[in-house]
Amino acid sequence: MCGLAGLMTHDGAPPEAGLLAALSAALAHRGPDGEGSHVAGAVGLVHRRLAIIDLETGAQPLGLPGGPVLVANAEIYNYLELRRELGEENFATRSDCEPALHLYAREGLDFCRRLRGMYALAIHDPVAGRLVLARDPFGIKPLYYAETARGFAFASEPRALLAAGLVAPAVDAATRGELLELQFTTGRQTIFQGISRVLPGETLVVEA
Repeated sequence: MCGLAGLMTHDGAPPEAGLLAALSAALAHRGPDGEGSHVAGAVGLVHRRLAIIDLETGAQPLGLPGGPVLVANAEIYNYLELRRELGEENFATRSDCEPALHLYAREGLDFCRRLRGMYALAIHDPVAGRLVLARDPFGIKPLYYAETARGFAFASEPRALLAAGLVAPAVDAATRGELLELQFTTGRQTIFQGISRVLPGETLVVEA
């Protein structure tokens, strides 16, 4: 598994370095093999990597020159097929995650329909001025978000949003009851007040 997190600020200012560092540190256990970050305009992304495919050149974030930048926790099973279709010469790495970036650049928000596998990912598109979050149809890879006073934040685990001080640690009573009864929670709401989950198969777009 890998870990990803980030923030799009309300006021357009770059996210604070300390805040991004706190998000990354809280996800360190998910990715012992490397860490990376991307800051441009109002958006900051961080990534913690567990290296499985492309140990040498697959570090994230992955980006296209002057274009979108991606962080992902993913296993894309049809990545070799997609690489051949999209043109091997266009790829900078051998990562199974890079095809998602090229698909987004070519097909826009419909890019996930071509992905086969399990994934939770975020793409910052500086040209369109938007942040895109997406999760696989079976919801295997986790992804959470919160709309806070500082902006729109997301992470692979709620604990990162809590550790960074973006959300106060308060339990939602109704969801707590569901968790105690079923041993899991359903729907968008999590056990933490103010923290929601990206639903399976969902693509979220955040602008302005």
